[in-house]
Amino acid sequence: MSPATQYHSINNVDIEHAPDGQSDKIPRQRSSNNEPDGNPDSSSGLDPEATAHDSSLSRFEGGGHSQELRLGPGLLNQERLAIKFLSWTWEVVLTALPLFFFAISILALRLDEQVRSTSTYGPTIEEITRLSPTIYPVLFAMIAARFYRNAARWHLERPGGITVASLEQIIGSSSFASALERLFIIRTQPILGVLILSTWAMSPLGGQSSSRLLRIDEKKYRSKEWIYYDIRNQENSTFYDMDKYTYGPADIIQALYPSCLFSPRKQRQSSMDLLGRPKIPQWPYDSMQDIEETAWRMVDKNALEAGIDYYTSLIGINVQDLNLSGSSTLYEFEVESDYIGFDCSFIGRNVSDLEKFSFHEYDTRNETTLADIFADASAGDRRPSSFVAALEEPIIISATPHMLYTSWSDGGHYYVLNCTADNVNIRTTLACTSQGCSPQRQLRIRNPWPAIAEGWRHHRRLYAFQNALAEWPRLTYAREGLASATENYIADDDNVFADQSWQNWTEFDTKVFSRRVTTAFNTVWHAGLDWYNVTKSSLAVPEDPSKLWTNKTEARITRTEDAYYVNRFWMVVLMLTTTILQVLAVGGLVLRYLIRGPDILGYASSLTRDNQFASVLGGSYLDGAERARSLRNVRVQLADVKPEESCGYIALNVVPFPASAGGDSEEGKGENQASGHMEKGRMYA
Repeated sequence: MSPATQYHSINNVDIEHAPDGQSDKIPRQRSSNNEPDGNPDSSSGLDPEATAHDSSLSRFEGGGHSQELRLGPGLLNQERLAIKFLSWTWEVVLTALPLFFFAISILALRLDEQVRSTSTYGPTIEEITRLSPTIYPVLFAMIAARFYRNAARWHLERPGGITVASLEQIIGSSSFASALERLFIIRTQPILGVLILSTWAMSPLGGQSSSRLLRIDEKKYRSKEWIYYDIRNQENSTFYDMDKYTYGPADIIQALYPSCLFSPRKQRQSSMDLLGRPKIPQWPYDSMQDIEETAWRMVDKNALEAGIDYYTSLIGINVQDLNLSGSSTLYEFEVESDYIGFDCSFIGRNVSDLEKFSFHEYDTRNETTLADIFADASAGDRRPSSFVAALEEPIIISATPHMLYTSWSDGGHYYVLNCTADNVNIRTTLACTSQGCSPQRQLRIRNPWPAIAEGWRHHRRLYAFQNALAEWPRLTYAREGLASATENYIADDDNVFADQSWQNWTEFDTKVFSRRVTTAFNTVWHAGLDWYNVTKSSLAVPEDPSKLWTNKTEARITRTEDAYYVNRFWMVVLMLTTTILQVLAVGGLVLRYLIRGPDILGYASSLTRDNQFASVLGGSYLDGAERARSLRNVRVQLADVKPEESCGYIALNVVPFPASAGGDSEEGKGENQASGHMEKGRMYA
């Protein structure tokens, strides 16, 4: 058997190959369906699935040789049942896939304003919207390409047919780029081309709208709850009973006060104390201002952080029942507190002035001088200091008391300041988050001295005040000739325990002096009011808060959490594009059901249909894919099929066998001469 005969033995079909002029002498041989499987000619040719389609005779003709291939008759759509079932199942599934994006839109709408952390399916919708710019165009391309292909096939089977230009425009619109290309190349169907392009434009629009369907933003929840804080202005000071102080909380106060002074400047100027409790700013009290002022003032937090404004004490208030586990929870509430504010002025500097300042010590009725106070404070004191403070008894019970502050200086000089002690009651609005609390605004509450006007409580308070002033210098003792840590703090030194020499107060601003004296002394005063709880910072509520000198206040709670928000504009766009996609999907399925003929559009194997130069007869019922499987080993070529004539003719023809198969035999040469290569200068019909 010649190489050509071996190559064209297709699907058990025998091919006759005879020399020139002898083809009529050789009878046509039918394919032997009963031929044993060992026939060498049965190993090449058509797909086994196509054997039922093939006739018993095939012949190629051309170039002096008589050759042709015939495909037998068959029924339309005669695939196996399993293939049909899988094919139609996929068609139905593809038609239903756009409903997925309708469901995503509905689920996203249900997520609107839902908290992200509590949503069960929110993260899944998030992931889908992230992948949508990739998924949606792929799905759109599958459905739209199927629709236009089926539309072209359906129009092709209509009684009136379809114009070639329209057919080319529709069948070539398998993507936006190809539809645009066909619009400019064909140029005869602009309306149809623009309509097809407009549908393809929905693909990127739908993908982008699905990715913009959801956004994550903050959502605020507002509620109110009761919280508790210390009531220090109603507690008895430990300084009222010095024996109890000495054998009780003295160690606590003597450790806490120096620790507050020793803390870094940033800590002293922050809104939280060492134990993480909120500090209260001083009221900008001026003795010349209107005492009837009742307006709220906003707290200058920048001035507090810069050290321009000051806190009432370096010890904050203990606030309980704050649930700050969430990083976005905000508590806003008001607390009432009081402190002793000092307004100081210089009244003397020389040693002789100490004997001139005589006054009555509270509760003793004994007249004394500052010289005596200094002698008592310095001689044999176990904890010496560089200053002393004494309380002058008020003339009347309701009068404001005075503190005489006396500081050592070099050269045998002293600085004497007279400080008016005013009881300042304020209401402060605090804002607390998990990062800490900060003051927002304040209101001055005008109460006389003391805050509670009963005589016995007034007496206890003044007596404790006097003892606290006497104990205050001893809490930070200093070596001889050196300033104490308290005075170094008042002088605004960075390191208060650096053994600085005596301070020179000559040029020091008395307003700043008064503010810093207020902060330093009230740190001691507040520590003595609640000595056993002053080091506690628990936010938990005790079982019976009323028994622990606590007050309650209503807190406004704002919880900010991430929530889902639906962009309704993009949701409408997604619904519109998906509706168009669903119409294309249903239309493609319906057209697929209505189509009866084979799918021959766009297949290279279809070029062999009814082609006299291809010499492949029959098989008109085959789809392009089935025909390609049947002719899978047949070689085709676009060539000049009339090379011997003066005017050539370009057509697709079947190559009898590869050039290498023919070798140099006369038979191979004859068949190669049946067609020629195309030339640029040659005329073609």
